[in-house]
Amino acid sequence: MTASFYDGLAPFYHLLYGDWENAVAYQGTVLVALLREFGIEPGEPVLDAASGIGTQTIGLLKHGYRVTASDISPGAVTRLETELLQRALQAKVHVDDLRTLSQTASESMAAIVACDNSIPHLLSDAEILQAFRSCYRCLRPGGVAVFSVRDYSAIERKNPDVRPYGLRYEEGSRFLAVQVWEWDDDQYDLRVYLTSESSAGVCETQVLRSRYYAVSTEQLLALLAEAGFVDVERRDNVLFQPVLLGRRANATASASGQ
Repeated sequence: MTASFYDGLAPFYHLLYGDWENAVAYQGTVLVALLREFGIEPGEPVLDAASGIGTQTIGLLKHGYRVTASDISPGAVTRLETELLQRALQAKVHVDDLRTLSQTASESMAAIVACDNSIPHLLSDAEILQAFRSCYRCLRPGGVAVFSVRDYSAIERKNPDVRPYGLRYEEGSRFLAVQVWEWDDDQYDLRVYLTSESSAGVCETQVLRSRYYAVSTEQLLALLAEAGFVDVERRDNVLFQPVLLGRRANATASASGQ
């Protein structure tokens, strides 16, 4: 369901932002400052494990990081390849599952990022723990994982919860996207209604469907620790969503702790 949802959304994803190019630049700057705080400098390898069409990948590449980008959606990966070509940027790009990261070698990355609430697409603690363990495996000792997620504890649960993105204009056409959430205990079904109207007045609407697990940030931090991460923490006011951090202990620290 997640892959087909983002396959359908890929051509329009940038229109969900008021200014996608500005978001790419801003998130890149913020993530770079965060990575450098942990001693991860431009030129080092970073995996964007939920790359989508490239919001974080492009920003990090522009700051000189060596980025590998993966996503479960072939459509998003294809769109990312097009965006990189248009900008004369290079990255290793492939389809992969965040739960396994099967195409990323163990201890090969200085950092892993998975932003824009990608983790709650995994619908159980067991799946999330599997993903966190895969991230841990791919990090070198001392590496850091960065996740941005919704704070579901701050969200009122109502049915239906209608969330419009706002009206956008592109090449003479009008575009309107609306989210509709329908709660089912600690999960919710998501429908995104995408309506486009051409300059000639031709109007089309499609509906994309997905599902989320409204997992708390406290539970995510506990799962990061269970996966082996140390120094796990939540930070607010970094990106537009809370940022969760975890570090793989360096080899000397691990050895001394045994």
